[in-house]
Amino acid sequence: MNILIDFDGTCVTHQFPQIGEEVGAAQVLRDLVKNGHNLILFTMRAEDCYLDEALDWFQKNNIKLYGINVNPEQHKFTRSPKTLIDLA
Repeated sequence: MNILIDFDGTCVTHQFPQIGEEVGAAQVLRDLVKNGHNLILFTMRAEDCYLDEALDWFQKNNIKLYGINVNPEQHKFTRSPKTLIDLA
C-alpha cells in the first residue's frame, strides 16, 4: 500500500519548527517499509520551510521514504495534483 504519513504531531510531537520528541513511530514506520508498504511523507514543511530537518529524522531512523508530498509514480497516469494513496 501507498501510505501518507504526516510528520509533526504524528512521527514526533508537534514542536514546529523544531523536531519534536520521539513518540515511538520510528519502529512502526520501519516495520511498514519492511512489510512492503510505501511511505509518502505528506507535510506542510517545504524546501524553504524546515523540510530538511524532517528528512534528516527519517534518514537518522533508517526509514526509507517512497515520496515527499507526491506519489512518484502517478505522473504516469494522471496530471492531478492530488496525491494518490491507499491509506492516510
